[in-house]
This record gives sequence, C-alpha cells and structure tokens, in this order.
Amino acid sequence: MVKTFFGRLADAAIQAAPIGSLLCMILFYITVIAAELLRVELSAVIWLYVLVALHIISISLMMFHKLVAGYHKYDQDIVGKNFVGLSKKCRIFSHALELHFNRRVNASLDEFRLLGSEYDDSLTESEKALVSFYTARCYDQLRYFPNALICYEKAAEQGFDNSILPFLRARCSGANGDTNEALNLYNEVLEDETSPFRNLVYNDIGRMYLDRNEPEEALKWYNRSISKRLSLAEAYGGAAIAQVMLGEINEGERLYREALLNHIKDPKGFTEYYRRILNAIILEKETDRRLKKISSDTM
Repeated sequence: MVKTFFGRLADAAIQAAPIGSLLCMILFYITVIAAELLRVELSAVIWLYVLVALHIISISLMMFHKLVAGYHKYDQDIVGKNFVGLSKKCRIFSHALELHFNRRVNASLDEFRLLGSEYDDSLTESEKALVSFYTARCYDQLRYFPNALICYEKAAEQGFDNSILPFLRARCSGANGDTNEALNLYNEVLEDETSPFRNLVYNDIGRMYLDRNEPEEALKWYNRSISKRLSLAEAYGGAAIAQVMLGEINEGERLYREALLNHIKDPKGFTEYYRRILNAIILEKETDRRLKKISSDTM
C-alpha cells in the first residue's frame, strides 16, 4: 500500500511539474511588479529565495490538485472521477487496479472483494458499480464465468453503463453455454453505432461456436468478419481452425498462412493451437482409415 501511495505521488509530481512551473513564473512576475510598484528593494539572494519558494508552493499545490482530482493511471475513461482523493478506500481501489493491470489477478480480486464487503457503507453508487465490474473482470480472467456474469449483471443493476459491459456479458454468457442470451447481447453491441466493440462481435461469435464444437456455424461468422474486413487476422485464424475441424485441411492451411501474413495477435500461441487441432484431425482421419481397412479385411 505504501508503494502504491508513493507511486501515485510520483505520477502526480510528473503531471504537476509543467503547470506548476508555469504557475510559479506567473506568480514570480506578479511579485516583481508588486515590489516595483511598492518601491520595495530586495537583494538578488532574497529574490532567489522567493523564486524557489514560489516554485515549491506552485508544484505542491498542483500535486495536491492532481491527487484530489483523482488521476487514475489505468482505465481513466471507465473510472472517471470515482475513488478520488487520499482516503483508504481510494488507496485500496488504486492498488487493486494496479494489481489487475499487472496480471496479479487473484490478489486484485481479494482487494476488490474487500472493498465490496468492508467498505460498502462508504461507497457511492457509482463506486459500488465499479467494484462489481472489476470483481467481474477478475473472475472473467480467472475463467470463473458464472461468478463473472453474476458480478457483471450486478454492476449493470448498480448503474454501470459503459459500452464494454454488454460485450463482456455476451462473452461470459457464451462461455456459460447460454448461446441465445449471448447472441442477444452481441446484437445489442452491433445495434450501438457508437460502440468500439462492434468490429469484434463476428469473431467472438465464431469463437463461441468453436468452443461448442460447432465449426460449421463458427465458419459462417468468421466469413462474415472476413467479408467485412473486421479484425481480419483473427478472422482468418478462426476460419482456419474451423476449416481444419471440418476436415478441409488444405483450405485451413491457406487461411492459417493468411492469418500470419496479416499479423495475428500472439502468432506463436495461435500456431501451437492450430497445430494441435490439425494433428488431432489427422490422427482421427488415420484412425478411421485403419478401422475401415480392418473392417474390410475381416469381411
């Protein structure tokens, strides 16, 4: 917690330095003009002390303003003006958020749950919604999808209305096997013309059907993404997996190469996954061939 506090202090100092220096110069010029008007004569050493003092005061004021105003290093667009200031709940939230973005998800989850249970009475409604949302994000990343969905829905009930919410709820619903609810939520995202997640929807639905071992249905959605050129590399990658699962190995290889050429995210992980599926299909085909041969030989 001490490390987090001093981290926030350092961030505030960096943010405050330019504006604080400008404020210092303005105050110094005002002081010089006032001294001239009042015919006050000061030595160069005194003026140096005045300049240093004004600089310290100006930067300190701006640092305090930044801390109270609630500068958040992560997810500023989501957190907004919530959890601002130096109170214990604000420090816990900032630390939990930092843990979350540094992939220490279990530790982050513990602190968000602590906020939701022990500090519930001191939280505003929007702060409660944020705690529910980030608790859900932790469960989501840990693949505890039922728990994540419960917390996402709680966040929605508490007034969390960021456009990311229906998209994440759709993903969790799909992971929980509720395809109809997932499709409804994905359609909600598609209907929102301001949502930045619209271009991810087709690939997400495709992945949902791959996870359900329905490659034919998955391929339809990946092809839609390819035709609209949305998240193209990931669409090629998903389509490659679907084609291989359908036994179309040559087409799968072509799409696999397209995914790599279009710079798919995590090419190493994707290649390992693709090769694992490909080897399983080849082994399955070889097993079927041998069984048919054995069956024909015994007839």
